[in-house]
Amino acid sequence: MRSFLPDLAIATLQYRQQDCLVPKFGGLPWGFPQDLWRNCRECGQPLALLAQLPHQLPALDLGAPKWVLHLFQCTTAGCATWSHDDGCNVAFTLSRDALAEGLTRPPNAATPRPVSAWAGPDRIPIQDPSMHGEIWITGWREHEDAIPPHLSAAYRNPVEFGALPQELQFPHQFDCRLATKAGGVPYWTANGPGALPGIPQPPYRYLMQIDSALVLRGTLPPPSALGCDVHLAHWNAQRNAVDRMETFAVPEANRRENAPWHISQEIFPRDVVSQETGTEGEYFAAFANFGSDGTAYVFIDRDKSPPDVLLFWNR
Repeated sequence: MRSFLPDLAIATLQYRQQDCLVPKFGGLPWGFPQDLWRNCRECGQPLALLAQLPHQLPALDLGAPKWVLHLFQCTTAGCATWSHDDGCNVAFTLSRDALAEGLTRPPNAATPRPVSAWAGPDRIPIQDPSMHGEIWITGWREHEDAIPPHLSAAYRNPVEFGALPQELQFPHQFDCRLATKAGGVPYWTANGPGALPGIPQPPYRYLMQIDSALVLRGTLPPPSALGCDVHLAHWNAQRNAVDRMETFAVPEANRRENAPWHISQEIFPRDVVSQETGTEGEYFAAFANFGSDGTAYVFIDRDKSPPDVLLFWNR
């Protein structure tokens, strides 16, 4: 089946979003009506933007060009963000006509954020969980997997899914490079669909998924340009394990509010890396906490106007 993988760019390395809607994960929403901003039902804190994505065929089908997908999630550790109906996340579409100009900041919280332990997707502590790091989507690449279209219904049925061969259950082989995508069928985590309280059934259709770590390709920029700390995991080829972790902290004057929580990169013996020049390859932006290593899933009912959207995560 055909799906689409996003090409990503860190917002702090781009021009400032000043005059148009940009497809993106995290950051602040563009032109969003502040009176529609919701608070977490458990902790009372304003939800943080996970994604603001306009209809974009063939990758992202929201039913009509006027719709813009909005995903929000609480960033307080412990709130029930895994559920689509507990009030700790929210997903909906708005018409472009409902959006104004400029970035919208969240309303002030009525109460202080609860004090709790907080760790990002790779278990490294996060200093400020008030906003998800801003990552722009610059395009979509087509991806073909080995799943025959006639088996698509099995990915919403735990029994039928469990009867599939392993290579069809997990065609992504748990590669995070394939874990953020749109279209096709859900690439479930190791727990599969059986661990969920209930997979949305038709008329809801699978729309997309977002992994807790977003993969970026190219040279690793220095922390001062990124606006966040960089963590390097040095691998030992003989032991096939990480030998040591190295951290390059961003100077406080260069820290950016909308930067990723942190950036990580795996360094293998053949790589030559310096803090300033980096290396060609790929690196990972710690994006959202879906149970430290989970994936968020989005389902949509396009028969309604506006389309109804559900967001939940699994690990």
